[in-house]
This record gives sequence, C-alpha cells and structure tokens, in this order.
Amino acid sequence: MTDGVLRKSLAVALLAGLSSLSACTYWHGDLERIVDQSERDFRRNLAGPFSEVPLKTIIANPSAYKYLDVRFNAVLNHVGEKAFVPWLTTFDPENYVSFSVWPGESKLWTAEDRAHSYPLLYLHKQSASINDLLSAGRYSLVRISAVVMGDYELKPWLMVNRIEVLEPTVYTDESLADLALAKEAMAAKKPAVAIRHYESALNGIWTVSLRLEIHLTLARLYEGRGDVESALNHYKGALVNSPENEEALSGVERNQKALSEKNVPPAPPQQ
Repeated sequence: MTDGVLRKSLAVALLAGLSSLSACTYWHGDLERIVDQSERDFRRNLAGPFSEVPLKTIIANPSAYKYLDVRFNAVLNHVGEKAFVPWLTTFDPENYVSFSVWPGESKLWTAEDRAHSYPLLYLHKQSASINDLLSAGRYSLVRISAVVMGDYELKPWLMVNRIEVLEPTVYTDESLADLALAKEAMAAKKPAVAIRHYESALNGIWTVSLRLEIHLTLARLYEGRGDVESALNHYKGALVNSPENEEALSGVERNQKALSEKNVPPAPPQQ
C-alpha cells in the first residue's frame, strides 16, 4: 500500500469515527450519571448531592452515614484543632486544617451544650473554602457540606467539601453569660435582675430566633411592671425579627393604646 493510499484510508476512518460520535446521544461521563442516578458529573469528580442531616444525628450514629455526603448548620468554635490520627484516619496536618463546631441548634448559654463542641472536621488546605474558614470568627453561623470518611472510635471523621458563612459572629462570650444569668434570674423570680441581663445580652446576640425570644420576654416583663413605653419598644423589636408575630402585633396595639391614653391631657375643670 502506497503512502497516498494509506493517508486516504486514515482520513476515511477518521471521518467515519466522527460521524459515529455525532450520532451518539451521550458523551463520556453521561452514562455514569444515568447509571448512578445522582446527577453527579464524574468528569470533574464533584461531591454530592448532599443530604440535610443534623450534626447531632451524625454524631449519634456515625456508621449509618459512613461515606455519605451530608450537609448541616453549625456554629464555628476553634480553627486549628490538633485532632489528627494519621495511621488510622485519612487526615494529616500537612494537608488538612482541623476545626471544631457546635451543632447549629446548640444552646450555648447552657454549660451542657457549650461543653459539646465537636472537633473532627477537616478541610484540605487547597480547598476553595479555606479562606472562608480562616476569616470566619468564632461563633459564626456556617453551613457545612462534607463526607463522613470514617467511624474510627465510633466517631464521624468529616472531610469538609464546602463552608458557607451564613452569619458572622452571632454571639459573644459576654452575651452568652448574660443570657444564662437572665434565665437563672427568671427561674428565681427576680424580674429586675432578669431585665438587666437580658438588655445586656441583646448587645451581643444576633440570631433572629434568639433576639425574638429576648425581645418578647423583655416586653412581657416591662408590661407586667407597668412600663408601657419600654414594653412597646421591645414588642416593636420583636417585629423587626418576625414581622408577622401575633404576640408582638397585639402587644404593639395594646401598649400604643395604653400610652396614648396615658398622655391624654386632663380635661379642663368645669365652670
């Protein structure tokens, strides 16, 4: 076979191959998605899809979530934990940053929940989320997407895929201490002490649900003491956090009426 004939044969074969590809209904990577039925793109090795599972649930039964992709909200505690067991886990300090969080629903003003920070989360130092982690302050509310890479010692070892900062620094240490003291005062039926600590706690608490609770509690306390103006202010503060809250709406209406009646000038004496 001459060189010219060989070149023509190769050209014909190439054109036939391109025609075959153009007739296909999928390209490389699509067949795996169809079989897997997860919509993952295997050409880029993307993680997910993620299942919404509370961190407390994962911690309680790590084996049930082993090698699964999970997503949960948490409150950031400390970046730079020393929680590495390189011979028995997949993580090492050369490639990963370890950090700790509290489950998103934790009541951090209580000693019990405050003591249960979880330290076995790992983010690769080359991750696109590394700057988000390092710049987020303690007590930031975050959403974490991760895969449970193991259950060594019956604990979930979480390789983090992504961190999203939902709200930066939603608490301060001082505000959590004030909130704990306010709740103790309420239990001891000391409203004046409770009011002082609740008012102080508002200066350092920024979660919507907790600010709503504090405003409503203060409004009730002030209204019970006959301080209509302060009660009205806190009912309005509650509405800022929950515009449709029925208790706050009725409280504003009731206290505005009481305040207007209180400020009505006395009728002139009859002649």
